[in-house]
Amino acid sequence: MAMDLGINKQQRTIIAILLFGTFMVVLNQTLLSPAFPAMMVEFGIDAPTVQWLTSGYSLVEAVVVPLSAFFVGRFSTRKLFIAGFSCFTAGTLLAAWAPAFPVLLAGRVLQAFATGVVMPMTFTLILLIFPRESRGAGMGLVSLIIGFAPTIGPTLSGVLIDTVGWHMMFVIIACIGAAVLLVGIFKLTNYGNFEPASFDVPSVALSSVGLLCILYGFSTFSTSDNIALTIGLIAVGAVLVYFFVRRQLALETPLLRVDVLKSRRYAVAIFTVGFMQGGLIGCSVIMPIFVQQVLGYSATVSGLVILPGALLGAFMSLFAGRLFDRFGMRRIAVPGIVTMFAGTLGMALMGPTVDVLLVMFFNLVMSLGMQAVVTPLNTWGVNSLSNRVIQHANALNSTVGQVFISFGTAAVVSMTALSPLFAPNASPAEQLYLGEHIGFVCICAMIFLVMLSVIFLARDRATDIVATQDARREQEMQARAAGEAATVRTRHIMDANPQAIPQTATIREAIALFAQSETSGIPVVDDANRVVGFVSDGDVMKYIGRNDSSFVTPMSTLYRLPDDDDIIGRLDTLLNLNVMQIATEGKVITVDADTPIDEACHMLASKQIKKLPVVEGDKLVGTLSRRNVIHAISENAPDLG
Repeated sequence: MAMDLGINKQQRTIIAILLFGTFMVVLNQTLLSPAFPAMMVEFGIDAPTVQWLTSGYSLVEAVVVPLSAFFVGRFSTRKLFIAGFSCFTAGTLLAAWAPAFPVLLAGRVLQAFATGVVMPMTFTLILLIFPRESRGAGMGLVSLIIGFAPTIGPTLSGVLIDTVGWHMMFVIIACIGAAVLLVGIFKLTNYGNFEPASFDVPSVALSSVGLLCILYGFSTFSTSDNIALTIGLIAVGAVLVYFFVRRQLALETPLLRVDVLKSRRYAVAIFTVGFMQGGLIGCSVIMPIFVQQVLGYSATVSGLVILPGALLGAFMSLFAGRLFDRFGMRRIAVPGIVTMFAGTLGMALMGPTVDVLLVMFFNLVMSLGMQAVVTPLNTWGVNSLSNRVIQHANALNSTVGQVFISFGTAAVVSMTALSPLFAPNASPAEQLYLGEHIGFVCICAMIFLVMLSVIFLARDRATDIVATQDARREQEMQARAAGEAATVRTRHIMDANPQAIPQTATIREAIALFAQSETSGIPVVDDANRVVGFVSDGDVMKYIGRNDSSFVTPMSTLYRLPDDDDIIGRLDTLLNLNVMQIATEGKVITVDADTPIDEACHMLASKQIKKLPVVEGDKLVGTLSRRNVIHAISENAPDLG
């Protein structure tokens, strides 16, 4: 299936590592809430204080995300992933140890920094690795992970807390994080050549302070004792963000390319999806309150009400991405947003005695519709941009999403507090239902505006659909063609008559073969022609250097000339050694004869080696050297013109 999507083995490895890393950081965001009661008791803190473990996480992530375009342009993807997961693991260990609440909060800050680095990078690389005609499937994979992780997070957290406690929960997560880090160190390779962004200090200050003011203002809007101060913070943040945008447009190399919003398609997609996510998160806040306090069910039931929609919605995102690749955006997004609106309309009409199964059904309909919109709309918007600015688009997308989520939550929660104004003489129970009802009506109105935006503003161009279908047909034809005509295999340019030496030979014979064949390295084979080792002139040099300590004295600048007789004796010993005594064995790097030549060249470059044994099964059939590659390029240079 992966080959049908136009990606090779190396790219599949990168995708697998990034997706698992993304799963971990997203899962981590939803693990903590079931542990809040135990933490409040242990640290002697109240609910508003413990909530900063979530609010502070979101604020730090929101500040880091706009800097992700700079990070991706400045550092290699491998270094970023390793740095991000090092922070994640360190923060998780700090939280596991936490003897006091500030230490726990510091651990969450480190985790949030890692999330702000890893998430945008994952979106960027997925978009670049998948061809444009398969990007919907790629975005669907990411959406599946992002949708599935929060679904199992609270349940998994509850089980761990009840069995081993919240401290040990962090220890387990830290161990998994360390495993992901090790896999990244040994398996992840760099990908993409990104346009560098400047680290402009005024830009960083304007974006960080501006976003903090806006997000903090929205987060505290419904609970603030001084509403004027909250509104003032939001206004100050908006002014700072305005000056940030102006500065980015004036800089030759901006921190964040906000000019990507000049693409009408991308602007429609980013703001429509952001507004929709704001309504969805608002719904996730008031739904458990409605089920527990209005309908009178337990917290477990309120979780089960949301579970089917979250699970099926996560898998819907994967299918929606594939359908987008085949049919375009509009034929998927329009039915999806109408379905989502129908679900929210059902919620807005719910009475105080509604059956809980009907609540579950409305949530399921809303979730399925939402996932049928998000992936196609996001992919449609990003496809209108050049690959050179993908990292900026993803950073901007995440930032706008954070702002709309905070706005949507504040708007919905604030609406639920208006019930005393509409029914001042009603009982507390009636006011509680009325407040929740107003909140659901607000969500329904928000999704109605999103539906109008999708129907009237989001349109496929005929050329886009035709181009995607043509690219898909061409890709399928190439996949069916034997050997895929566009792919050059290692066997096509390898040396099919390789020099090799038996494992019973001596170093003397190996050196003679070096001189005869004018090569610097030779595979070592057994009687069945299986590669059991590799000996190079570098191995000879290492042996001589290792055995003659008089050549190098690290603590001194003086050198002593060795006795000539000693050198002759040592060289004679070396020449009579069995070749396997100095050869690389056990983990010999080989390449299969059918490996695409770009992957083989990557191995030569990344491993810093000059020659690779080429095998079929476990038998030596050739060798591939840098000289073979250069020779093949020179022979085909006229055809390349």
